[in-house]
Amino acid sequence: MLLVTTSRRPSPRTRSFIKDLVSIIPSASKINRGHKSLVELAIEANRLGYQYILIVSDCGGNPSSIAIYEVTEDTSGHLALKNLAVIKVRGVKLSRENPESSKTYGASSLSINYSNCVSSDCFYIADLLTKIFEKILSEKPDIIIHLSESKYIELKFTNIHGKPVGPVLRIIRVEKRQ
Repeated sequence: MLLVTTSRRPSPRTRSFIKDLVSIIPSASKINRGHKSLVELAIEANRLGYQYILIVSDCGGNPSSIAIYEVTEDTSGHLALKNLAVIKVRGVKLSRENPESSKTYGASSLSINYSNCVSSDCFYIADLLTKIFEKILSEKPDIIIHLSESKYIELKFTNIHGKPVGPVLRIIRVEKRQ
């Protein structure tokens, strides 16, 4: 479903961030990018059965953007990547930095709560997440993704008991690429 990786030379904080993400997102895996090109990432994702690739880039040691790609085939039948969006991140709080955060194990389903969305960017993120996680959305989820807005769009995760799990993201804007 979702393959998560980084830009070519990730900072330790960015590596911790993707480890946090993969630990709470059902059916997600991380891969060390190394010197792999986008085409090689598409081939690897296809080989592993993943339809989407999430690439986290950093600036100054902190995650700064998340590019979301869909693995598709071009007209000649070759694998291609379609860039769906680039999410510009203002800041992240890792689960280890949140004293209220708890660990979650064996999550297999999730839901998306976007009732506090106001802007088109927030609704676009909700639509994108719905598309990516379509197969594991559930009425009784193990993980709930919450989208809310104030100065930034905030994306956070909770378990079935309402306790925070995983990282918290502050999103500045979304660059739609479709």
